[in-house]
Amino acid sequence: MKTMKRCIVPSILLMLSLEAVLLVAAGRPSTATGADDVGTILLPSEGKGDAGVVAAAKKGEEEERPWKCCDFALCTRSFPPMCRCMDKVEQCAANCKSCEPATSDSSRRVCNDWYHGFPGAKCTAGGN
Repeated sequence: MKTMKRCIVPSILLMLSLEAVLLVAAGRPSTATGADDVGTILLPSEGKGDAGVVAAAKKGEEEERPWKCCDFALCTRSFPPMCRCMDKVEQCAANCKSCEPATSDSSRRVCNDWYHGFPGAKCTAGGN
């Protein structure tokens, strides 16, 4: 029995070390079926997850803000944020789809559109 233990332990260690070498050399664990990649977890750095991130970034860049500038932006804490400009203006920008009278001053207008992204530049140096 003692001789059997002496043979099994080194054999198991050898098998584990060979598997570790294969993992390092191949970059992923070996599977029982060989070429089957079903169920293999891949990192974004392995090239398969980058396309969605790039597409999302391009989509955010293509969308145009419904205002030219904004002093009083109301934004969510998400990333990227969803923002709404609460500035009271004489006339909304051409991109604004929902231009409504301000509640406190009916002679001024407020764009009630939400924008996915950062609010952009301020209109004045000091704000409202």
